[in-house]
Amino acid sequence: MSGRLTVGVGQYSDRGRKPLNQDYYGVYIAKEPQLSAKGIAVAVADGISSSGVSHVASQAAVTGFLLDYYCTSEAWSVKKSVQKVLFATNSWLYAQTRYSRYCYDKDRGYVCTFSALVVKSATAYLFHVAIAGFTACAAANGSN
Repeated sequence: MSGRLTVGVGQYSDRGRKPLNQDYYGVYIAKEPQLSAKGIAVAVADGISSSGVSHVASQAAVTGFLLDYYCTSEAWSVKKSVQKVLFATNSWLYAQTRYSRYCYDKDRGYVCTFSALVVKSATAYLFHVAIAGFTACAAANGSN
């Protein structure tokens, strides 16, 4: 028995009763030395069904997170790395909504829920964002 972490991954998502599946998910299992420095990252995003573009937000959030997390400084903690990446992702989603026809409609736009799990060494870190891409837009327009 080795002392290395071994991970198996299975993925599945269903659109349910809706015509479009607005979920997106992904996993990145890095090779050494990134595996020791950054760990394994898993991300899941769920678009809101009232928005016709939430699937874009879900895909962008997951893809952006999995690519950008591994580009952060190895000197940063997992928490700091994830916070920086999620802030950038949320800013991008906000800009997409802000400059679209959906900016003033809280039930539309480039929004999704987002969850990520990072497993590094013997520690699991869980992160969740309730509605990515909307908060800044709502605040900019005086909504709550």
